[in-house]
Amino acid sequence: MGDMAVTDLIEQRRLRRRAGDPRVTDAGREIISRITTGDLADEFQAALDADLVADPLLGGQADAD
Repeated sequence: MGDMAVTDLIEQRRLRRRAGDPRVTDAGREIISRITTGDLADEFQAALDADLVADPLLGGQADAD
């Protein structure tokens, strides 16, 4: 019976993960989709690239002390 409870817990977690974060609204999901794959993707990538250049730690250029 213990194995079944673990299996149920794992299945519940999998379903929640597939359903997405409940804190994100439908409008938020639309914006995230636009940022990652839609019309805002180039602007988002440019901002990420700028962060990598501006922050040596993120860009992998910091000295590893």
